[in-house]
Amino acid sequence: MTVSAKELVAEYIAGCQRRPPEDFLAHLGRKIRVLLDERFEPETVRAALERLRAKGLHPSVLPSLVNEVLNASPQHGTLALSSASGAGPWATTTPGYTPYLNPATPEPTTFGGSL
Repeated sequence: MTVSAKELVAEYIAGCQRRPPEDFLAHLGRKIRVLLDERFEPETVRAALERLRAKGLHPSVLPSLVNEVLNASPQHGTLALSSASGAGPWATTTPGYTPYLNPATPEPTTFGGSL
């Protein structure tokens, strides 16, 4: 049994609190149809549609979300290496050099030294 773009759009609408504008839905339907024509699995497109709805994104990013669903690498090994700010593995939480202070002088008791 094949799933049509119209059925996937109807599922998308059913998951929304309020019906999106017609122009949005028409654009979304065209993007879904192209992806199904490229033989992407309906489950993959559904997962991408969930991300689209959760993030409140424009229909034009749907192909990128399908790619994300298919090719995003699991992040179980990189979580320990990344910082809370998302700066990457080079940003550590260990104490070290603080860029706004000169490491050769003693640390001031107030921010920026004496006033």
